[in-house]
Amino acid sequence: MLGLTCMMLASCSSGDDYEVNAVTVAKGFFSKNKKPAQPDQQQLAASVQAAMNATDAPLILVAISGRNVVSVMQKIETNGPYDTYGTSDRRSITLKRGILTASRGLGEDIMSSDVAPVLSLVTNRRAGSAQRVHRYLDGENVIVPLEATCTVRPGGRVRVVAGDLNREAIAVTEDCRAQTTEFQNSYQVDVASGRILQSRQWISPMNGYIVIQSLR
Repeated sequence: MLGLTCMMLASCSSGDDYEVNAVTVAKGFFSKNKKPAQPDQQQLAASVQAAMNATDAPLILVAISGRNVVSVMQKIETNGPYDTYGTSDRRSITLKRGILTASRGLGEDIMSSDVAPVLSLVTNRRAGSAQRVHRYLDGENVIVPLEATCTVRPGGRVRVVAGDLNREAIAVTEDCRAQTTEFQNSYQVDVASGRILQSRQWISPMNGYIVIQSLR
């Protein structure tokens, strides 16, 4: 399993349809923050392939803006609709059908969340408004909720090409506003199954956004 390394990812687009792949999944993701490190994309592609050759388990490629890092994570646990992916250094994220519900080892982690109304809109590629709740642990070990009202909007078609995936998807945007912050999540949702294949989701003020790319 790969450890965390500094990286930058890029993407390409053409008109309303565009292709997303594991190495070019998030154009300008870190360049917006003017991070100096830009990895060799051939090395990144080779690292992804090495991870896929090492296991048949589900894998995701993860990039975190606030940490300026990337990692390949392997699924380590399934609990009903929740899938947990982790690294060898005990960092993990938990997804519910592709939407982030918890994190550990990142700092300012999401301890738990309520995302069911948003999840229903996103996976069904349906426009609407819904509430989501994130819960964080403050410096006094008190759970502090962040409640947001979110508007979901489906967009155009995209093709997601990453690892073993080559699927047609619908781009879906989620604009959220809480009392003290605003954020925008984006998803590429499989046309046939409603599975979230790729996403950019907000974790917390410290961590910023996470890009999650399914590899198989």
